Amino acid sequence: MTSTTKHLMQRRHGWQRAAAAALAAGATLLIAGMPAQAEDTPPTRGAAEPPAATVQTLSAPLALPQAEVEKLLSAYALIKRNYVGQADDNKLFDGAIAGMLASLDAHSQYLNKDDMRELDRTNTGRYVGVGIEVEVDRDRMRVVSSAEDSPAERAGIAAGDILVAIDGKAIAGLSNTEVARRMHGAPGSVVALGVARGNRLRTLRLTRAALNNATVRVSMAAPGLAWIRVAEFGGATGAELAAALKKLDAAKEAPRGLILDLRNDPGGLVSAGVAVAGAFLEPGTELFSARGQVAGANATVTVDQRYYQEPGEADVLAGLPAWTRSVPLTVLVNGASASAAELVAGALQDQRRATVVGTQTFGKGSIQSVIPLGPDSGIKFTVARYFTPKGREIQAQGVTPDIVVAPKAGAQDDLLLRESDLANHLPASTGASAAPTAVGHNPVESTRMFGTRDDKALQAAVALLAPQTRSTPTLAGLLRKWGEELKPGNAGGAP
Repeated sequence: MTSTTKHLMQRRHGWQRAAAAALAAGATLLIAGMPAQAEDTPPTRGAAEPPAATVQTLSAPLALPQAEVEKLLSAYALIKRNYVGQADDNKLFDGAIAGMLASLDAHSQYLNKDDMRELDRTNTGRYVGVGIEVEVDRDRMRVVSSAEDSPAERAGIAAGDILVAIDGKAIAGLSNTEVARRMHGAPGSVVALGVARGNRLRTLRLTRAALNNATVRVSMAAPGLAWIRVAEFGGATGAELAAALKKLDAAKEAPRGLILDLRNDPGGLVSAGVAVAGAFLEPGTELFSARGQVAGANATVTVDQRYYQEPGEADVLAGLPAWTRSVPLTVLVNGASASAAELVAGALQDQRRATVVGTQTFGKGSIQSVIPLGPDSGIKFTVARYFTPKGREIQAQGVTPDIVVAPKAGAQDDLLLRESDLANHLPASTGASAAPTAVGHNPVESTRMFGTRDDKALQAAVALLAPQTRSTPTLAGLLRKWGEELKPGNAGGAP
């Protein structure tokens, strides 16, 4: 044992007592209460906190594992004494913290100064880049989504693609934040991305653009049927949806049916999800329950302003027309609908407010909390799983649609992984995670296909909501005629 190691060992008891005292004095364990940093999407989107909980602190000193602390200090001492170069203390301890978080699950991570800045940027939705969200999966940088009408989407980059290089340089081993930094740049500048899909590798040249995308878009899918597309759940999503619904109400005739499209929606802020679901449900209706290890992480969340609005701010859902909570509603989902999107779909389905159409969702039903460690760093880790009003667990399982409608056969048969396919994913609490995705079972869907003649799910939603005509009976009309209940899988997918 080196002299440095001995010296560190002699100081260990004093350091352990100091650390325990600091924790007992009020170190934050959970940052609770919506909506601050209330996000539940994959790593580059930030983190989610358990709604309706109070700030939790340790009321008694934390017993540190003596043997493990000694092992850590020994490793530090050996590196400082024997490493061939200069070992920076900040990098060493940042790495140690990052290793602890990475050992937990696929969505827990250490956030350095750049990560914290990136978290704020993605939550506001304002930046210059190409519009890609990525996460690390089995040492690969997997595309989670491409923002609608972004340079990435126009180039054909889709969820499930693997990003392998930026400007000719391999990105293996880089962090999400470093990858994002390399994709950012001045508006009008060009970045070359190496993108793999299946066995095919392409190099795409994309022109960076200022991105401040609206998250809600509305058009008419058919006369009287409004198609509301929610691309992701950001800080302004609730207000954007409310404005869109009020604009529809100001039209000559209010819609007689709504299609809420959550396909390829990677999730986002939990508070935004609460606001979106709340626009279609009566106040006080249960949306989901969060269940964690400590009391502060357990809550039942309802349609209530405190769960989607900062204290003192005006209620974004105030003044909505009454028909938004009663008009027939269909929700579209697919294998890339994740996190907050699944929360909304599950709540509307369990409350029998909407018929869910599409394919099995991604299966990210966990909530992360971001806790600052200092002025410019923090940690993000999973604090709770969430369950639908009927107690169904979403984590590693997903939401099963009422009517399964698969994409057009052969449109794009590349494999899109789900939560249960991710390395080190958090298993369902029951242990009954969804089976690994079979090749061809979960095809990638491009948002550029949505709304075209090949969009079978949207066509099915229109059929459900359209009134029965004398010449062409719709599926909804036939179901009314036969008096049948909608059952999972009772409408066919692609032939």
